[in-house]
Amino acid sequence: HPPRGPPPYADPRTTSVIAGSRLDLLEALETVGATHPELVEPLVLRDVQELDYNEIAALLDVPLGTVKSRIHSARTAVRPLLKVTD
Repeated sequence: HPPRGPPPYADPRTTSVIAGSRLDLLEALETVGATHPELVEPLVLRDVQELDYNEIAALLDVPLGTVKSRIHSARTAVRPLLKVTD
């Protein structure tokens, strides 16, 4: 017999943490995007959509080096805005 109840990925203890983390990320991206909108799209394409750097460069029609630079700058800008707890 399969186990009863919701699957483990639906555990509210973990889902709320994930949802909270995503909300924090969205808020951080909005903050960075308000002053540097060109940084947000490549970061989302890489870290959320999981495209590779070459795909992002082709999609945005910018050089590969520009994509890498923007992603690095976006991560640097977003990191201090995230509420990291241990």
